Amino acid sequence: MTSATNERPLSLIAGAHGQDRTLRSKVQRQLRNAILDGRYSAGQKLVERELCELTGASRSILREALVGLEASGLVESESYRGYRVTLLSVRKICEIFELRASLETQAAELFAERASDAEMVELQSLLVELEESVVNADLPAMRLIKERYYELLFSGCRNGEIRRALENIIDRVHYLRARLMSSADRRAVSLAEMKRLTTALLARNQLAARAASLAHLAAARDAVLESMAQNPDVTEKAAL
Repeated sequence: MTSATNERPLSLIAGAHGQDRTLRSKVQRQLRNAILDGRYSAGQKLVERELCELTGASRSILREALVGLEASGLVESESYRGYRVTLLSVRKICEIFELRASLETQAAELFAERASDAEMVELQSLLVELEESVVNADLPAMRLIKERYYELLFSGCRNGEIRRALENIIDRVHYLRARLMSSADRRAVSLAEMKRLTTALLARNQLAARAASLAHLAAARDAVLESMAQNPDVTEKAAL
């Protein structure tokens, strides 16, 4: 009798903890999408009261979600001032692109060699979806399609260590990519680059796939740095 009575509170506690984790994950996804979709700009202070209203979460759950976002590099905490959207310095951006150039080009080469025919068909379909989103200037759809494209690239290359090595920076990669997509000119150029990459992948041309991936990354890096140069206030704050 006593053991049965004791089991129930423990199960209730475990259930409550599980619900908290689920809610925290949901809130974290909401905030992640809001940041990646441009609702909050780089360096913008995040006000807890407003975020609670946006997500419907309690302050304790919200703070847990913010800790998760900080771990992924999307937000950063300030002593006694709460959180703000991360400001990436020029040096940090260059380091991110250096890592991407090493790993994503390898993933492209391996995908061309190892991907299944079904994955090739899916890749071609994603390119069609991406082109439609660019034509319609649908930025949220563009971001999600690109995420799916690269997730397919990483899974199809059959090297789990590449994806794991990128884990620490992946949300910042998505963030930089989303910022670039806000420029109509960059969207058009990026689409052309993605078409060249996809053509090489579909042809299973490993060297061409690596070269197309590297060219796309170099152009994206240069576009980000040019954008920062045109906004010296943000660059100066990021260097602090």
